[in-house]
Amino acid sequence: MGKLKKIIGVVIIAVVMGVGAAFYFVQKDVEAEEEKPLSAEELAEMSIDTDVITTNLASPGNFGVVQFNILLSNTETKEEAEKRTAEVRAAVIATVASFTKDELIGESGITLIEEELAARLSEVFEKGKVDRVLVTEFKMQ
Repeated sequence: MGKLKKIIGVVIIAVVMGVGAAFYFVQKDVEAEEEKPLSAEELAEMSIDTDVITTNLASPGNFGVVQFNILLSNTETKEEAEKRTAEVRAAVIATVASFTKDELIGESGITLIEEELAARLSEVFEKGKVDRVLVTEFKMQ
């Protein structure tokens, strides 16, 4: 009887170790897939470019000329964005017009407008989200 208990104990320990090892390697593969950067083709499939937009700034007598590249979470969100071009354009204009010329000077100004526009556009889309906004053209006067 004692010998049978030892054999069962060894088998149970071996099974538990095997399951643990399998879980570890499966989890490692999932993490590797998540960390894989998007290829250029995948980025193009999930991003849109706005038109070049000219709008007044919050500071009197100043205006900005801007264009953005918007990376969306999936192709379904991209399709929605292409159907909502008027809403995207309105969000861009409202966001840019809320800043003064002094707020938009330098790299920190570019980062600020990208973050603010990403937050505003995330409210526009029902499917998915905005992963990133890049300024691709930017002029102020």
